[in-house]
Amino acid sequence: MDPRTLQALEFDSLKALIGAFVRTPPGRRALEALSPSSEPKEVAARLARAEEAMRHHLEGGRLGPGGMDDPDTILERLRPEGAVLDGVEIARLIGVIQACVALRQGLEPQRDRWPKLWDVASRIPDLRGVVRPIAGKVGADGALADSASPDLARLRRRMSELEGSLQRSLQAILDRTEQHGPLQDTYVTIRNGRFVIPVKSESRASVPGIVHGASGTRATLFVEPMETLETNNELATVRDEEQSEIRRLLAEWSGLLRLRREDIDTAAARAGELDLLGAIAVFSVNHRCVIAGMGAGTGSGAPRVLLLGATHPVLESGLRAKGLQSVPLSVEIPAAGGVLVLSGPNAGGKTVALKTIGLLALMNQAGLPVPAREAILPIFPQVMADIGDHQSILESLSTFSARMVRLAEMIRVLAPPALVLVDEIGSGTDPEEAGALAVAIVDHFRGRGACVVATTHHEALKAYAAMADGALNAAMEIDPETMRPTYHLTSGAAGRSGGVDLAERVGLPADVVADARSRLTEGHRETLEYAARLKNLAASREREEESLRRQREELEARRRELETTLASTIAGARQRWSEAIETALARIDQAREQFLSSIQDRAVALQVRAEARRESRSLRQQLEQVIEPITPSPVPAAGAAPAIGPGTPVRLSGGAGAGQTATVESLDRKGRAVVMVRGKRVSVPLSELIALPPGAAAGRKLAWTLPAGVKFTGSDRTGAPAEINLIGATVEEATERLDRFLDDAYLAGHSQVRVVHGHGTGRLRAAIHKMLETHPHVESRAAADERSGGTGATVVILRA
Repeated sequence: MDPRTLQALEFDSLKALIGAFVRTPPGRRALEALSPSSEPKEVAARLARAEEAMRHHLEGGRLGPGGMDDPDTILERLRPEGAVLDGVEIARLIGVIQACVALRQGLEPQRDRWPKLWDVASRIPDLRGVVRPIAGKVGADGALADSASPDLARLRRRMSELEGSLQRSLQAILDRTEQHGPLQDTYVTIRNGRFVIPVKSESRASVPGIVHGASGTRATLFVEPMETLETNNELATVRDEEQSEIRRLLAEWSGLLRLRREDIDTAAARAGELDLLGAIAVFSVNHRCVIAGMGAGTGSGAPRVLLLGATHPVLESGLRAKGLQSVPLSVEIPAAGGVLVLSGPNAGGKTVALKTIGLLALMNQAGLPVPAREAILPIFPQVMADIGDHQSILESLSTFSARMVRLAEMIRVLAPPALVLVDEIGSGTDPEEAGALAVAIVDHFRGRGACVVATTHHEALKAYAAMADGALNAAMEIDPETMRPTYHLTSGAAGRSGGVDLAERVGLPADVVADARSRLTEGHRETLEYAARLKNLAASREREEESLRRQREELEARRRELETTLASTIAGARQRWSEAIETALARIDQAREQFLSSIQDRAVALQVRAEARRESRSLRQQLEQVIEPITPSPVPAAGAAPAIGPGTPVRLSGGAGAGQTATVESLDRKGRAVVMVRGKRVSVPLSELIALPPGAAAGRKLAWTLPAGVKFTGSDRTGAPAEINLIGATVEEATERLDRFLDDAYLAGHSQVRVVHGHGTGRLRAAIHKMLETHPHVESRAAADERSGGTGATVVILRA
């Protein structure tokens, strides 16, 4: 993207606003690299991540690491082979790695909810193997913990013992010699790493030992008594060994970190990317931003630029700091060959409107949400702007000349469709020639398929915008009483420059103003009056449109309120009816259980109970259909899958029946549907059903409840046995054979089977019973009666 355009449209100022919410050095580097793209796929991917980041911020909190050191300098120091980091550098680098690891681990459980954010986090390498041997062993101040290695712990224990021994020995010397007066004071101190005691200079001979220093006045000598010499020597040796062990550990850890240097750099970069997305989310929420669409206009379907309620974020931030608010901007322009001519008074907001359109286009192409109520912004291969004073003393160019040079360059490099923004086009020369140039330049850009936004005071360009196809005037309004700008944009009418009126307001003498007005041509005065009438008509139309919009919003809110009330009423009625059904069914179940308890034959009781439960479920499903709310089915969008309801052909997408086609029999209030799968009526979640076009499941017959005494054998497993003998099989063989047997029996339509396992040690029987407890085809089980094998066999009732 052209650097001069980025500067003219204040893209760097925008990035500074976002930078206030960036929390890490890698995030700042990601922000510095942020720039608009002209690749639609890249822009779409960026916007998808930004949209997820906004939702994450609103629902799950701030995205990104809470804080992190900058690893770049440390990683650069680590580059040479054999380089050793100090303890502080290692602690800082481990902190960076831990922040990256925590960021990845925090998003991983929600990878399905935030797939775009997880796509970034998943590229953080797994560095837990680097952290594990170092974490907790070096403090933020670089000091190594005793637990850093067994040798370091041993050496420090020995140092502590020697220091304690020295303290006791020297204290004994102090106690012994104090009464004789050679001591300057009674404390133990350290000089040159050796434990010493203070002795008066004149009493030096009273305490044999080595002098390690003297006070500033030379009145006190710090003496290491001879009797502690060996202990001090040993302490010095152990300290050297400790430092050697510390150097060894730092070298070892530095080598470990060097091996993963590139991975650490990658992890930090990805964490910075997520930090930037978090900052973008905070900024976007604060500025009420939306994701711009890339849709097409109505009618011709041509791409368009549409901004409703848009604001310039840099200007808005400045006004907020003063307790003020910006005036929202609403415009619509064809994206190819469209022209918007902004006119109105000086300081009326034309340039701000121009910059708002340009900056929001750049924001969108940088993957940023835009501050607007609604926005449609196509991807422009080029965004070019000519704004501001280009006067160059060094090149002997006037403002006019410099601007013509810039416009000539823009024409030369134009690659349509492009967005071209020109402020005060044609200013700085003869008004008639300037108007002609302005029209010619804008028409050239338009003819080559560019989208042009230009501000002007020239009547010729306003007239062109009123007549050319795809061109539109828009006026920055003036308060008719105070003659002050309102900064409100009115589309469809040219604005008044109001130069004479402005001169009068700022204090130009009345006779001079009157003389100026008298010199205006009749045509100019008529043009001003005509423009004023057009502006009033356009303003009236805008007010009517705003009133209609508010009415639509009120009607929509009322409709939602009525829908909510209706849904609540229906839900209440369904709840009461459902409770009544549950009460009635509970009474039926209670009576059934009392009857079943009187049946002596356990196998018969099990079979009757299973049949009763199936009938109970069927009755409940039929009653639930009665209380389904009567609501209009939504009209599916073009190309959308049909709504799922009774009679809808579907394909199962999950569970054991994945890939099977079926027809929906009924729906319940719990988000589940009853369908027929392989001749069996099953209840599955609606989320696991894919609606098929009508007739897709034709030919698959539904299974109805058969009359008493009539049996049906499934065609999938003709002749499948109703009994299996597992005596002599190992537990593993038995469970595998039993699983296949139950599948075949279930598909064959058996309601009851017999499993023979014998008595033996009881191990086989226990394994089989454990398997039957959780098997999906099993409704219940019980030991066979004495005639059928007793406890050496098990009768199994299969699910319907």
